Amino acid sequence: MIRLATSVLALALVVAACGENADPGTTPATATTTSPATTIDTTSTTAPPPPTSDEEAVAAAFQAWFDALHQGDLESAWELLAPTSQNSLGNFEIFSIIGTELEEGWGAWAKAVGLEFTLGPEEEAPGGTRRSVELRATVTREGMTEQATSILWVRPSGDGFLVSPFEDIGPIAVEIAGEAGDDPPLPANSGSGRRIVYGNAAQRVWLVEANGEVVDSYLVSGRQGVPAPGTYEVFSKSEYAQAGHDDIRMRFMVRFAKGSSGLSIGFHSIPYYGNGRPLQSEDELGEFRSAGCVRQSVGHAAQLYEWADVGTPVVVLA
Repeated sequence: MIRLATSVLALALVVAACGENADPGTTPATATTTSPATTIDTTSTTAPPPPTSDEEAVAAAFQAWFDALHQGDLESAWELLAPTSQNSLGNFEIFSIIGTELEEGWGAWAKAVGLEFTLGPEEEAPGGTRRSVELRATVTREGMTEQATSILWVRPSGDGFLVSPFEDIGPIAVEIAGEAGDDPPLPANSGSGRRIVYGNAAQRVWLVEANGEVVDSYLVSGRQGVPAPGTYEVFSKSEYAQAGHDDIRMRFMVRFAKGSSGLSIGFHSIPYYGNGRPLQSEDELGEFRSAGCVRQSVGHAAQLYEWADVGTPVVVLA
């Protein structure tokens, strides 16, 4: 098996057509907020006064983090992360690997126009209390200007807050346990070359190198008979995606097929509602649970996202 040190994360939510639905009988929890929208002035060059409220303290925390990333000061940006996010990433070395992506992504929010956020209520979580923050702004990245929205966490620290954008994704730097012999062998007649093999009946994925070596194999949750057996290829990827309904979101989307409705089918992490509640547990992987896409644990979803480039063949078996 292999050790993950994958590059992540969040450049902005990308709305992606994906045939994901809430499980029957479940109702997505509605996120509530206790604070009105607060506007952050990103144009002023004068040092702001000390924050006098939670809203101002959160604004100051995000602006400091965005500014550090925009300036390429990764050490300061690392120190401005809550320990929960640092632990998810694993260490500063991994954070520094994704520095360019972060600078181009979240760093662009340092110069966002009309940056506003809505601060949610306190909630208990592993590691202590946290609060959700919905960010909205006009952001320019790589020459493209768009209206961007994202929801992140903050953690109280002293008289202020620390940003925690990575705490729900990890641990990223983990060793996937197990020996290759523990997994079922690669099925016969599953193609050749470097490829992803998805056994629908087995609800299992194999990642295969060009020389035939299976670098990993693991259980997933898809939909029985979807997509039809055949050979496809990866045609697009998004680190963050949305189902387009019920506030369902997912990470590390790798699209490779189209469903009968025209919606994209892809590999991604187990979806979750906007309040962070997942649609299923990792223990339930291996069962048919999806409306069409192929659900994976966060670690395996991040691994496949990094391993598979656009154009990588995907062989779907019955």
